[in-house]
Formats: sequence, C-alpha cells, structure tokens
Amino acid sequence: MSHVPERPSEFVCQDCHLIYAGNVVGSGENRRYDPPNHCAACHSENFVALSEYSHMG
Repeated sequence: MSHVPERPSEFVCQDCHLIYAGNVVGSGENRRYDPPNHCAACHSENFVALSEYSHMG
C-alpha cells in the first residue's frame, strides 16, 4: 500500500493575498497547523484559513 502525504492547512495573507502552508505544531494525533507569524512579502500578521477566504468580503 502506498503512502498518501497529508495536505497541510493553508492560510491566505489578508493584505497581499499570498497563500502559505501552515506551520506544524505538535506531533502525532495532537498535530495541527497554525498560520505563519508574518507574511514574507508584506510583513502583515493578518491571515485567514483558505477554507474561509471565499467568505470574506
């Protein structure tokens, strides 16, 4: 059986709209993905989950 990698949670910078993979926090069953501390492009700290991005406006 082949391994299927887990897709990380994705976050969108609310200011410049770049998409980032979340940072892994924890391990095993307690693993979760948090947004980055800041955007590398515009230095914003405002992120929203990609799944919620289309609902903004």
